[in-house]
Amino acid sequence: MFDKIIAFFISVIFTILNALGLGGVFGGINSSDAYVFANMDYGKHERQVLDLAIPKDNDGEIGLVLFIHGGAWIAGDKDGYKDAVGSCANDLGIAAAALNYRYLDESVSLHDIADDIDSALSAIKTAGEKKGVKINKVLLTGSSAGAHLSMFYAYSRKDTAPITPAAVCSYCGPTDLYDSNFYYESALGDTATVCGLMSWACGQTFTIEEKDSAKDALYSVSPIAYVNENTVPTILCHGEKDDVVPYSNALSIIEKFEQYGVEYEFISYPNSDHGLANDPDCAKRADKLLHEYAIEYLK
Repeated sequence: MFDKIIAFFISVIFTILNALGLGGVFGGINSSDAYVFANMDYGKHERQVLDLAIPKDNDGEIGLVLFIHGGAWIAGDKDGYKDAVGSCANDLGIAAAALNYRYLDESVSLHDIADDIDSALSAIKTAGEKKGVKINKVLLTGSSAGAHLSMFYAYSRKDTAPITPAAVCSYCGPTDLYDSNFYYESALGDTATVCGLMSWACGQTFTIEEKDSAKDALYSVSPIAYVNENTVPTILCHGEKDDVVPYSNALSIIEKFEQYGVEYEFISYPNSDHGLANDPDCAKRADKLLHEYAIEYLK
């Protein structure tokens, strides 16, 4: 049922990575400069693996940037962020990691994927401790589904996470899975396909006629439901022509940010769709802000 979605998001993922200047292979990390862990297991499932780089030049404590890949939660891979992991370690002197997670299916919901992030952060924390380094806070970032997971995890598990979330940077991430603007024929497919994907996401099967009955389940996996006065600072990037994640998702969560006084930066890409490829000035601003957030909240 999701073959077309997978094919579509594979192309979108590479478009976004190219627009953000990410991709490649570990960005020239040298083992003499950083502790490098490639394809490190953090669980028993084949998808529960991550890449991690910890700069050796540190004072015993260091922050972490965690990259989470997109792909509608049913596609994608951490390898697209290898160069970004290397750049954080080499250029910013900050630990960085990118993880794979279990894909959605009938038995794996977004709550389960959040558990994967928990396990990954625990493994990262332990790896650091074995090298005499305390990894004490994390900035989570990603595009599309990875952006959703970054917000969902940081907002809902801030007080229980093995490494404390300090900030988020979202590139076109879903914030409200109940938003009616999702449930039309779009790049995701027809309404039946969208309902099937969202059913897996929230763990409750529903059709378009039954959507209201799944409202609580959908909100339980929506970042917007967890926004409060303690929500971490957030960079929000979204294309005004996005035909995958409704632009209304960005506007709705901004209202919640304003309501609770959350620190945020919003970069609206006027000429871009879900790939964020047609506004280079916005992309440069987003890259600058991400670096500034990493230094401000992780150093």
